[in-house]
Amino acid sequence: FCLVAMTTTKMTIPVFILLLFIFQPIHSFQVVIRPQHFCTPLLPSKSCSKRQPKQHPNRLYGWLDAFLPAPQNDDSELQRQQQYPEQYPATYEMSDILVEKDIENPEIQYLVRPLLKSTQLESRPLQLAYNANVNGWSAQSFHRCVNGKGAAIIVASTKDEQEFVGGYNPKGWAGYGGARPSVAAFLFYQSEAFTSMEKAQLQKLQKVGGGGLACCKDEPNYGIALGADGLIIPLSTEIGNEKVAISKLGPYYERGPENRSTLFANGASMVELSNVKVYVGVYGDDEEIPYSGAVLDMTSG
Repeated sequence: FCLVAMTTTKMTIPVFILLLFIFQPIHSFQVVIRPQHFCTPLLPSKSCSKRQPKQHPNRLYGWLDAFLPAPQNDDSELQRQQQYPEQYPATYEMSDILVEKDIENPEIQYLVRPLLKSTQLESRPLQLAYNANVNGWSAQSFHRCVNGKGAAIIVASTKDEQEFVGGYNPKGWAGYGGARPSVAAFLFYQSEAFTSMEKAQLQKLQKVGGGGLACCKDEPNYGIALGADGLIIPLSTEIGNEKVAISKLGPYYERGPENRSTLFANGASMVELSNVKVYVGVYGDDEEIPYSGAVLDMTSG
């Protein structure tokens, strides 16, 4: 219509452009005026190209294009994942990073460090913050040792010290009550019979259902609760023994490749522990400890 009108009347170019905007369908409306808009039989131009504009299959091609950010490609997504690893579920890969002081503690070197792939603690020196056999089997002692220390990894051993289980809490504890969510939290268990630290085979289990209730309870009078039932170590006598641990997999942490119902061997839902240790990062005096205080929980209702 516009072309016909311009060829049969003394229509000026500005009026022609205005008509283009009026009659062009909304879904294909372009905010940026392209050179071909000026191409008419009366005004030939070498700058007019017959090539169709390049289509972007992942974009809204139209007037919204000018207002929406360009989608990230695979490379930028990978860069983001490397920069903010704990905004993504835990990886099953094991870390091969060795920090100098790790060799002083075989438990860190062979059990803990490999588990920390793509976490904020992967390359940070670690220290033992809580040892139940030394600091006491109580929730109060536990929180006195770990509150405000940031991300932490728990290593629990069964009564016969032939089985290791535990988990990673990216937000740590502060003792303020409520839950501390994180999609990057995970549990782990020993996938093969224990022979030595050097040969320990560990299997990680991702958080499921989002990050809510990753650390279910941060109560000052309660011990460890990763998920409402994933790994519970109350550190109190409310269930008869302060050394008891309870586990159920599925609702909050996945069952893993072996489709386990609990973290413990032989499907036991409750075991007695011989020790519980919690490792945290070492920070300088001028460093801020991430998540050392209260955290906002908008996922747990």
